[in-house]
Amino acid sequence: MLDPLVATAISIGFGIMFLLGAVHKLTALAEFRAILADYRLLPAKAVDSSALAVIGAEACLGLGWLFVAETRLVATATAILLLIYAAAIAVNLRRGRTHISCGCGFGQFAGGVDLLSGWLVARNLLLVAVAGLGSLPVAERTFGALDYVTLVAALATSMLLFVCANQLIQNRAAIASWRGGTSRDE
Repeated sequence: MLDPLVATAISIGFGIMFLLGAVHKLTALAEFRAILADYRLLPAKAVDSSALAVIGAEACLGLGWLFVAETRLVATATAILLLIYAAAIAVNLRRGRTHISCGCGFGQFAGGVDLLSGWLVARNLLLVAVAGLGSLPVAERTFGALDYVTLVAALATSMLLFVCANQLIQNRAAIASWRGGTSRDE
């Protein structure tokens, strides 16, 4: 059984991550559509509707993590979406297309330094594992004052680790690009 503090931290963390991702993609819709098209996994006619579907899915997942009491279904949907993202990145890495944007950065769309890498696949697989934890049954206990302090500290630490990991991934991709380590198939 999962401690309710851990379950709450997972729910709030994923809720915020997906809502911020959806808002970011929606406010930069043209750039997100271009990135989605650049993956070359969808027919050109399906890119616009798929972009909106991704934004809708992320918004629904974010709201689900924050407001649904039973998170098993939300956790499963999260794992599926993150596995789709990881597979799309892996397919393009296999094709040698490391120069395209992942579309997952909060502020670095087209032309940014959020280039595809194996580390993004690993990050998404780690997030899948965390989502799996969110599907476990939660033990019954009441929150005390220290639990709320711990929750805020856990969320702040998780956010900091996520941002730092993303920055390291972006730095590695940028350095590889500067050294001519990326391939282009255009």
